[in-house]
Amino acid sequence: MEKLKLIIGILTLGMMICFVSGCSNQGSAGRNSEDGQVVLEMWTREASENNVRAAVEIFNEEDHGFQVKVTAFPNHNLSDQFASALSAGEGPDIISIDLILAPYFSSIGAFHDLTDYYNSIEYKDKFNKAMVRLGRYEDKQFALPFSADVSALFYNKDHFKEVGLDPEKPPETWQEMREYAKKLTTDDRYGYVYNGGDLGSYAFTFLPFIWGNGGDILNEDGTESLINSEEAIEALTFYRDLTLKDKVTPSGVVSYTGSQSNDAFGNGTASMILSGNFGLGSIASDYPDLNFGVALIPKNEGKEHSSFAGGELIAIPTVSKYKEEAQEFLEFALSEELQVEQFAKTGTIPIREDFFDNQYFQEEPRYQVFTEGLKVANAPYTTKYTEIFSEPLLNAMQSTLKGEIEPRAAFEQADKEIKQILNH
Repeated sequence: MEKLKLIIGILTLGMMICFVSGCSNQGSAGRNSEDGQVVLEMWTREASENNVRAAVEIFNEEDHGFQVKVTAFPNHNLSDQFASALSAGEGPDIISIDLILAPYFSSIGAFHDLTDYYNSIEYKDKFNKAMVRLGRYEDKQFALPFSADVSALFYNKDHFKEVGLDPEKPPETWQEMREYAKKLTTDDRYGYVYNGGDLGSYAFTFLPFIWGNGGDILNEDGTESLINSEEAIEALTFYRDLTLKDKVTPSGVVSYTGSQSNDAFGNGTASMILSGNFGLGSIASDYPDLNFGVALIPKNEGKEHSSFAGGELIAIPTVSKYKEEAQEFLEFALSEELQVEQFAKTGTIPIREDFFDNQYFQEEPRYQVFTEGLKVANAPYTTKYTEIFSEPLLNAMQSTLKGEIEPRAAFEQADKEIKQILNH
C-alpha cells in the first residue's frame, strides 16, 4: 500500500510539472529506426503479450509509413512502470492496459482524449458497455476495448453422468449449483474448486455472484460503497456455505493458486470450476481427454446471469508525439482482421458483438458461451481499484471462507474500509 501511495504521489507531481512546463510533448517512446522510419512503442503486460505481439506483427507486415514495437512488463509491474515514465514526461505511444486500471490513469490525464474518434465509430454500439465505461472519465472517452476475457463455469460431463446428472444441463441457479456440488462430492473428489488465494480471481469469479444477485460493490461512478448490501452478503454466504458447511471444496482451497485449481479440475479432483476463455484452450491442451462443458455462471433464483468483463483497453498516452499514427493502429486493433482472424482464432473473445458469430467459434461451440457471457458482463468502475481489492475485499473474502468471521460482519468491516479509501 505504501509503495502504491508513493508511486501515485510521484505520478501526480510529475504530471503537474509536465502540464505546466509542456514536457508532455517530449520524451515520447516513438523514435526513428536506422532507415529513418518512425517506430512507435507499445506497452503491454505479459498476460496480453501474445495477443499484442501478434497484432503488431500483422500490422507491421503492411506499409503504414511507420512501425510499432512492443515492450511487455510483468503483470504486476506495468502500472508502476507507466506511472514512473509519466512522472518523467516519458512513456509509450500506445498502451494495452488491464481495463480495471484505466479509470485511474484517465483521471490523472495520462491518456489522450479519444472522444471525437469514439463518437465517429459506426459500430460503437457493438462494444460491451462495461468495457466502454471503464475507458470513460467525466464524459470523455480516453480508452477503447481491445481484448476481452470473460468468466464462466466449467464442469466435468463424465462426473455428471456418474452421479446421475444430465451432462447437457449444467446448473443455472445457485440452488442447482449447490445441489450438484453435493452430489458430485465423493470420497476421492470434490464438487467445486476455486482460486481462493488469488485476488484477481476473486474479482473475476466471485463478483458475478454479487451481480447475479442484483447487487454490486460500488455505485455506477465508483464513488460509493455498496458492498454492505443484502445482495452482496447473500452471495458471500452462498460461497461460505459451499466451502465450510457443505464441504464441497478441497481442504485448503482458500489458499489455492490458479494453477492448483486448474489442475484439480483437469485431473478430476474437482468437478466444477470458474475460469475464463483463456482457460478453455489451456485446459483442453493440458488435459486432452477431459470431457468438459462450459456454461454461464449460475444466478440466484429469479435473478439474471452475470459475468466479469475482463481484458484490455487500448489508449494513446498524452506523452506520444505520434498520436495520428497511434490512432491508425487503434483502428486496426478494432478491425475484423485482428479481432476475428487473430483473436477469435486463438481463443480471445472479440470486443465487438458483430464478430461473435465467426467460423472459429462455430468450430469450438464452447467459446460461444463466453460471447453470451460478455453480453451480460460487468466490471467495477473505480480510480482506486488496487486499494479496494488488495485489502478490504480480499480480507473479507478470506476471513469469511476460513470461518473466522460471519459474512455480514466481514462486509460491514469492508464497507467501512472502502468508504475511508473513497473519501481519502
